[in-house]
Amino acid sequence: MNIASAQPRRCMLLVPASNPRMIQKAADSDADVVMIDLDDAVVYEDASKHAAQRTLLEAMAAIDFRGKEVVVRVNATDTPWWRDDIRACADAGIRVIMPPKANNAADLIAVTDFLDTLPNAGAMRMWPMIETTGAVIHCERIAAEVPRLSGLCFGVGDYTVSVGAHFVDIPDRIAYPLGKMVCVARHHGLVPLAPAVAFTDMNRDSIIEDWGSYLRRLGYDGALVVHPRHVAIINRIFSPSREEIDSALEMRDAIGQARAANRAAVIIGGKLIEKVNIDIAARTLAIAEKLGLVDPQEA
Repeated sequence: MNIASAQPRRCMLLVPASNPRMIQKAADSDADVVMIDLDDAVVYEDASKHAAQRTLLEAMAAIDFRGKEVVVRVNATDTPWWRDDIRACADAGIRVIMPPKANNAADLIAVTDFLDTLPNAGAMRMWPMIETTGAVIHCERIAAEVPRLSGLCFGVGDYTVSVGAHFVDIPDRIAYPLGKMVCVARHHGLVPLAPAVAFTDMNRDSIIEDWGSYLRRLGYDGALVVHPRHVAIINRIFSPSREEIDSALEMRDAIGQARAANRAAVIIGGKLIEKVNIDIAARTLAIAEKLGLVDPQEA
């Protein structure tokens, strides 16, 4: 994990590419990342898909995203729209696309091969959706072999269908793919995100709390949500608390004194503090500084 380049990606808000008003609301929200969806959020027919591509171009030209990271989920390579989606993204200046429903590295290399043919897509990166049984099985090869990757995002809906399960609001039902994907992402220096979703009742904030807290415990950078009301919940969960910041500062100062005395560890409040704790503390402080929660000189 590269602490120096730690960037807050606490919440990714998904909005349909076909709805300019919702794109504007996402830009005005407190989400760190906006995902504009050309895939499942747009009706699967030619007129709707092409209209959404035009809306994407217009939105990127007209809307101020206030420094937010903007990513676009394109259509899958087994559809007739994915190449035009990518052309529109390149023309709009999008830096990250999210190809969905891939099963293996070859599916995604088809996307990078196409990107290589576009003169204005040289800087474009990919953040593929890991949302099929094939993608889960092959995600190590995907991370190792596919060029242009910057992150991995788990897709709970399509995975649920792919594995033959049911839509229930229990995050630990997908503990295996979530645990595998975050491990693979960290090993390869990629950003890991996964959804915090409420299948039974979008108004039950406690469900979003459960998903977000579970993902943070697993080591995820943040969570994807589909409703603006959930942004504040996820931002709070993935933001360092004042208690965490104070603890990180205390650990950093104490270990500095210990090392000056030629000791590699120190005990604080009955807890053994060593290098692994300091690495976590350093990342906590890096994120806190970028969120404005701690003075740069203090961090």
